[in-house]
Amino acid sequence: MKKTIITFKKDRDLVTTIKRVLEKLKNNAVFPNPPLALAELEKLLPELEAALVRAKTRDMEWVAVKNGKKAIALQLLEQLAQYVTSVSNDDRGMILSSGFYVTDEQTARPVPAIETLEVELGSAGEATTRAGNITGAIAFVHQYTTEAPGPDTVWVSEESSVRNYTFRGLASDKRHWFRVVAIGRRGKKAYSPVVSRSIQ
Repeated sequence: MKKTIITFKKDRDLVTTIKRVLEKLKNNAVFPNPPLALAELEKLLPELEAALVRAKTRDMEWVAVKNGKKAIALQLLEQLAQYVTSVSNDDRGMILSSGFYVTDEQTARPVPAIETLEVELGSAGEATTRAGNITGAIAFVHQYTTEAPGPDTVWVSEESSVRNYTFRGLASDKRHWFRVVAIGRRGKKAYSPVVSRSIQ
């Protein structure tokens, strides 16, 4: 599984990361030829720390200076991270020996199809959609339309963290079509069958 090097953008975490990388990457036999970015980062560190202290006063000039130093530091860290990635060939131990943190890059799993959808009529103008059990979903979108579904259908949507939702205020004595969309990680989606009901 591919490894992803982590760099931190919060001020405190960024300084900690820089210090750890400088300590571990300098004179590291595993990474014998670090790019010039390492020396530049070492030179930049005291300037960044000084700017961080001055920026705590909320002085706009020093906040701007701090942001500029921080942007440069992140660019230098990115160059070092690319070097470490190319040399380490995804070896976790080697990456960690450089001072960088690492995580396994997760591939988003597809969301299984929603095989069943129940639509239960309640009081006048009410209908509850209930999707069948599904794993891997982190959110649901409950939808209805008052026209037979087609490629250009506009659905009325309600987002929810659970697989059931009650629509209220629906037009009585009118047929509605319902469906549920399960949302997985990284935008993966799965759709339920479409079920139609005549609303009371």
